[in-house]
Amino acid sequence: MTTTIQIDDEIKKKLYKIKLKLEEEKGSAVIYNEIIDYLIHHQSTNIIRKANLQEFRKLKGILPKSAMSMYLEEKQKELIMEEERAPLIKKKRIHGAN
Repeated sequence: MTTTIQIDDEIKKKLYKIKLKLEEEKGSAVIYNEIIDYLIHHQSTNIIRKANLQEFRKLKGILPKSAMSMYLEEKQKELIMEEERAPLIKKKRIHGAN
């Protein structure tokens, strides 16, 4: 299902710049849905993750220590997957290599 959203010209220009950057990295066309998904998953203060962490903190003192270690293991896995998706340090491309 598609929908229409209203944005002002300034935001539209910013989204277009992000679109060009993502298309350069990906090597193919990117749709605005992908741009918004990228922004949601790569925001510096991920609202979704913060909400989950707040929910977890409410249980402090209730959960056994094993649950905390399990939680930290899962967070570590998430960080590894996130780093694989969008590395902090970009690998240099070798010109002429496929």
